[in-house]
Amino acid sequence: MTVPDRAIHAALAMLDGQWVEAIDPAPRPVLVTSGAAVLRGALRIPTGAPTRDDARVLGAHLAGSALAADGSLSLHLADADGSRPLPLTVDAPWDLALPDGAGLTAAAGGRVTARPAASGPRRATPEAMAEWASTAPDAVEQDVLVAADDDWVTPADVVSALVERGVCEPREIARRSIPALARLVARGDLRAGSIGADGFVPSGDDPASSIEHLAALWTALGEIGRMPGPGQIAWFDLTDTGRERLRRATEGTDRATG
Repeated sequence: MTVPDRAIHAALAMLDGQWVEAIDPAPRPVLVTSGAAVLRGALRIPTGAPTRDDARVLGAHLAGSALAADGSLSLHLADADGSRPLPLTVDAPWDLALPDGAGLTAAAGGRVTARPAASGPRRATPEAMAEWASTAPDAVEQDVLVAADDDWVTPADVVSALVERGVCEPREIARRSIPALARLVARGDLRAGSIGADGFVPSGDDPASSIEHLAALWTALGEIGRMPGPGQIAWFDLTDTGRERLRRATEGTDRATG
């Protein structure tokens, strides 16, 4: 292999600016980025294989990549300000899967091939968005709305609501949590964003794109037995619609128990 083709360049460029969300060393090493990209292969840093809770890797930003002639891929990790640079390398064979269905595969001999992206949304289709938007909040979603009325929430609040109901297996939690948050966002009860110096910063993505990212990243974490912790994936703020829905639900509960 000589110079990577355009599709390979484009796939690797998608990683720039993301950070390492999770890493799992066994049985086959997996790295998950904040953008829901999943890299599988024999990962190594200068001191050996990174560990599950490796503070040098977790949270590090991807500041570029390089693909060698033998198919090995090097990712340049650093803090957000560029400090503490750390190379992470994966030798062929490896596979990189992007949330839109695109990806790269390096064979044992070093040949790297690209997979095309899927056309259209994979989960938040117009039909799914319309179905989610027409639903009423269930008990878990009501708990999330109550939590959001007090403070910003994250997927971890959905996890907590399910755990309180006895659901503890990560894949089952992901299976039930992703649709719950999708419904909350599709109905307009919550809006996705991040927390900045001045508080909540709404995402520039439309609701469907926010749901696509949420579902892709949570699914990737669930595949390695992880549940999102506080602050992972995205923050969510209660909208006026969600606040009004919560008020009506609370009044209905008060009348029913009065």
